[in-house]
Amino acid sequence: MSPGVYVFVDAYGHPLYVGKSVNLRRRVRGYFYSGGPSNERLAEMLRIARGVETHPTGSDLEARLVEAERILGQRPPYNKALKRRGAGWYLELHWNEPFPRLRVVRRPRRAGARYVGPFWSRQLPERIRRLVEKVFRLRNCAESVRPDLGRSPCMQFGMGLCSAPCARRVGLNAYRRQAGAAGRLLVDREFAWDLMDRFTAARDAASERLEFERAAEAQLRLDWLEELENLRFALEPETEPRSWLIVLPGVDDTHRTLQPVARGQVLRRRRVTWVDGVWQEAVEDACYAVRVAELRAPVVLSPRESVPSAMVGRWLEEGSADGHAIDLTRLDAADAIAQLRELRPCQPGSETHARLR
Repeated sequence: MSPGVYVFVDAYGHPLYVGKSVNLRRRVRGYFYSGGPSNERLAEMLRIARGVETHPTGSDLEARLVEAERILGQRPPYNKALKRRGAGWYLELHWNEPFPRLRVVRRPRRAGARYVGPFWSRQLPERIRRLVEKVFRLRNCAESVRPDLGRSPCMQFGMGLCSAPCARRVGLNAYRRQAGAAGRLLVDREFAWDLMDRFTAARDAASERLEFERAAEAQLRLDWLEELENLRFALEPETEPRSWLIVLPGVDDTHRTLQPVARGQVLRRRRVTWVDGVWQEAVEDACYAVRVAELRAPVVLSPRESVPSAMVGRWLEEGSADGHAIDLTRLDAADAIAQLRELRPCQPGSETHARLR
């Protein structure tokens, strides 16, 4: 039984469909025997296909990563699921503007802006954007703001949904504090709870003073915050921004696959001959690559980067025995080598090797 990736190609060698399996031979045979393809789309693909390529891997995780890279990079026409993850949406707060506003954008594009994402549809970040704007009375107009005391505020101000910086109803510093609090709310759950406590206290105090309009306003913002907290799952990163060196089984007993991860970003894998003098140098090189990547790590991952990052994150959370993970957030290359040496990786067939398998 060998895990790996298979690719159906047309007469010109172009990929039609990419899949992965923990048993390559059985999976590919299943397309032609045992009932054949499971739906008409795959049946059509088989009529066009003129060959199938197989790429064995030493582990299911490596197969998943290779499959994702090929689908996102080659975009074969008969794959559906992962292709949609190659693009996404982000919430952007352009902090270099005098009066920042929240936008929903396709990709991180500006220096000095803060981003949350990616989201896999536009609907969800738009809903979050509207809630945050209402809680903090941020402007949602696209025009460039030039404060003018003689200007009449728009309807948003009258409804209590905007603080009207365009009409100088709020100063520059005060508005930027509003925007800063909005950005913090998107990434800090404890701040959200603190705000809810403040609005609850403000509502109760206004009620005691019989200021029912103020109490209703505080309750309305409390409702928006609670609705936003129900969407908190979408604001949490899929994986922790930590650095790892993952050692996966190779295609045979004399090789391993090194998978470095820098603050959640999955870097280029390397297959290594697992003999003394070779694997130690390869581990040092992988750890160095992680440290360099950490210096350049993006604030948020692109949609394409987030797919393998989520796969590695799930693998780490599930505690798979199919490999060994070293947390490079706290350790250096020498510590990583020491940990791997304790596993006696140069003795195929030993109990330790069985753990790596």
